[in-house]
Amino acid sequence: MKRAKYLSYGEKREPKEISDVLGSVIERASVNIDVRQGELIGRWNEVAPGEWVDAAIPIGIREGTLLVEVGSGTAGSLLKYQTQQLIDAITDEFGADLVTSVRMQIPRSQERRQAK
Repeated sequence: MKRAKYLSYGEKREPKEISDVLGSVIERASVNIDVRQGELIGRWNEVAPGEWVDAAIPIGIREGTLLVEVGSGTAGSLLKYQTQQLIDAITDEFGADLVTSVRMQIPRSQERRQAK
């Protein structure tokens, strides 16, 4: 079975095997991926304090800010005073550098709220 080779242009060099090149490409592409983000979202019900589990759905994390969706402005206002409690719970489980702030949004459609 012949193996595919990658031929670079420019200076005359020997072709490299695709598997050699692909490994370094994958490494560079995944440098900024933090698997703890997905783990937090997947384990939300066991990591977050009860009030947060009942009233918020985690959406994602970007640059240390956790985005959660809350059912209403009232729920968001109440949770705002418990933000540090949530950050502390996440810090205890995943370390201090994963989430440093929380941002809340209200869903745009009623469908999301009714799905609960």
